[in-house]
Amino acid sequence: MKERLTVFDRAELATDVGPNPRHITVLLELGGPAPDVDDVRRRMLAAVAQQPRLTARVRARTGTLRRRVWETGAVDVDRHVVAQHAPGADPVALAVADLGTAMPPDRPPWRLTVVDLAAERSALVWTSHHLLGNGPSLLTLLVAALSDAPPDAPWRAPGRRPRPVTGADGRGRPGRAGRSPLLREVTGGIAAAPVSVDAAAVRAGARTCGATVNDALLWAWARAYRRADLARGGPGERVVLSVPVTVPGSRFGNHVGTLRVAVPALDEPGGATALDDDAAAGLAALAARTRHAKRRVRPWAWPLAPLGVLALRRLGVLPSILRRQRLISTVVTHAPGPPAPVRFLGLPLVATVPLVPVVGNVTTCAVALSVDGRLDVAVVCSPESADLVDALARDLRAGLDDVAALARRLP
Repeated sequence: MKERLTVFDRAELATDVGPNPRHITVLLELGGPAPDVDDVRRRMLAAVAQQPRLTARVRARTGTLRRRVWETGAVDVDRHVVAQHAPGADPVALAVADLGTAMPPDRPPWRLTVVDLAAERSALVWTSHHLLGNGPSLLTLLVAALSDAPPDAPWRAPGRRPRPVTGADGRGRPGRAGRSPLLREVTGGIAAAPVSVDAAAVRAGARTCGATVNDALLWAWARAYRRADLARGGPGERVVLSVPVTVPGSRFGNHVGTLRVAVPALDEPGGATALDDDAAAGLAALAARTRHAKRRVRPWAWPLAPLGVLALRRLGVLPSILRRQRLISTVVTHAPGPPAPVRFLGLPLVATVPLVPVVGNVTTCAVALSVDGRLDVAVVCSPESADLVDALARDLRAGLDDVAALARRLP
């Protein structure tokens, strides 16, 4: 069966300009010995039967236009699901290495590695091309295929339409990102540092300001970014966060749009206090900007950004623009998962580490999953900012802790 690529699919291929493969990796750390690889293969075989995209490769049609299409076919699950014996290894380092390893061109772009870490520890490492699906789609797939919970677990589905918002606070477009030593052309490879906090505590603190967990993540990451910028001798100019969001009502795949949320420069109105130690005021202001950004979204506008990407690609200027862009400072992405405890193949899920590559001149990003009562975030840096990865992780954790502390201040 053949199916035409959507505009979102074509844009994903267009932005795969290196130096890192455009992959998504999810590390699932398990509290117990490695599952039997044949059991994992059986479960993934059932998932393949349920989700035809797992059998598909992108091919170019013959003829004048030679448009590329999805073409489904047989899948040898034994080649996609493999075992690795790595006693004492750092699972995050293994996941980082897998993120940067190219996909074989002769099969659908996904793989799953069952890692035996010894000492009653194991992990599952999923890697796929972003063309296959975005974070929420892949998380839903993995939970349905590999967890012991019913596949229709009632967490928030991808593509939920944002609730209507009222009020005029937070008006104003985000504008251009400020100058920063953290904006420079990236080279191959990444460094990653995981951060994990209690999601319920962050949610309770955020609600005291009329904010959400996602708002808290944006504020804490923007503060960590601003501190890193200043530590590098940066001028403290406007921070513009790029926030990927799943197109409402979309099916499995990568139907993704982007919100841009700005934090004012130090010399702009509200900039001096937007990211200081007063989490309540700064978070409330950022939540207002996020609400306003969501309110400006129009359903007909979702395909415009990928169409623009394709136009720039056709003109041959896309790689250059990505290396020099000033629309965004950094990226924050968050995929919500089941809030209840999750067991994969009979073992408790003890940690997750989601990873994506950086591209263009954006040397930092924060990648989050909320699952099993935790908010798990990976701080990802290109080699140009790799020396900051631990400081960014510490500051991110401190910011999320500051948000959680807001609930404890209430009488």
